[in-house]
Amino acid sequence: MELTIPHYYQRFQCTASACPDTCCAGWEIVIDDKTLKKYRKTRGAFGKRLRSGVDWKKKTFRQKKRRCVFLNKEHLCDLCLEGGSGYFCRTCRLYPRHIEEFEDCREISLSLSCMAAAEIILGTDEKVRFLHREIPVKHEEDYREFDYFLFTNLLDVREVLFEILQNRSLDAGTRSCMALSLAHDFQGRIRGRRLGETQDLLTRYRTRGADRRFRKNMEQYREGEKMETAVKIFRMLEKMEILQEDWPEEVRMARHILYGKGESAYRSIKREWKQNCLENHVNPEILREQMMVYYTYTYFAGAVYDTRAYDKMKLAAALTFLTDELTAARWENSGRPMALETYIWTAHRLSKEIEHSDPNLIYLEKLLAPVGLTEFFNLLL
Repeated sequence: MELTIPHYYQRFQCTASACPDTCCAGWEIVIDDKTLKKYRKTRGAFGKRLRSGVDWKKKTFRQKKRRCVFLNKEHLCDLCLEGGSGYFCRTCRLYPRHIEEFEDCREISLSLSCMAAAEIILGTDEKVRFLHREIPVKHEEDYREFDYFLFTNLLDVREVLFEILQNRSLDAGTRSCMALSLAHDFQGRIRGRRLGETQDLLTRYRTRGADRRFRKNMEQYREGEKMETAVKIFRMLEKMEILQEDWPEEVRMARHILYGKGESAYRSIKREWKQNCLENHVNPEILREQMMVYYTYTYFAGAVYDTRAYDKMKLAAALTFLTDELTAARWENSGRPMALETYIWTAHRLSKEIEHSDPNLIYLEKLLAPVGLTEFFNLLL
């Protein structure tokens, strides 16, 4: 089996009690059956505490004030302290690693919802590279219904998406729009059962001068109305399942700050935020690139299971855009100079709210479906 990881994957190290937003609070932690069986068999006082700390019906750890009952006052895990890391459930053992399984292929990423991982992903100007190696597997999964031809086409398209998103001769907005356009055109090949035309499509996007022509075509969208589409996408956050208690108030405040005084004020806030970023050595162009690459890597190939490649790209663009919006609102509200830590914190918060709820991910894709390509062009440029 081929294993794929981003080049920064091995840099991750949990900061444990020093973490500013522990992963052991704010959401329910699901326990796998193998670990539950181990907890049932553990004897003594430790075993008794283990069993009392589990909601056996939900198969989750119990919580006290939205914190795992095993998270102590020093923000350390009593399970690990008393029994060792062998008592971690699969969720705790793997997090913040995110795994996507395909036939003969496994892709692992780090999740932005973890602050230590977010600092690695967003704290560098280095372009992301993806490393591949063969690994042995003990048990082969049954992928009887797996569409390998679609999958290889998805990987080919994703490779070109990465090339586009990391082409720093273009501004980040144009790159995002060009990537969306490619995904839109590829979706037409999927829908029309014309995957044999994929390589011709990719050649068209790779042809010398294609990026310059696309940038020229995008000029007509730069001065269009942005706030109406921005509000439409931003309001989607208000329809999501709530994982963090203070999240609804943060969203409500951001919406009021950004859109409460009309289009002119909104443009002014965004313009001043970008300027303040540059003045304080925070590069919003690089940050958007890293976000788009992160979400594209994490979700695009998953279209092999539902054929919705374009929707996956819209999800990446929307979450990247929303991170910008929430960061700009947080900066405006604070009255302080823009800092990279503010962007990283916001990206982490949004990821924690969306990426760790399957209903939220599915619902957001569904809500984004009616948003047209040209609406995204107006929004992102």
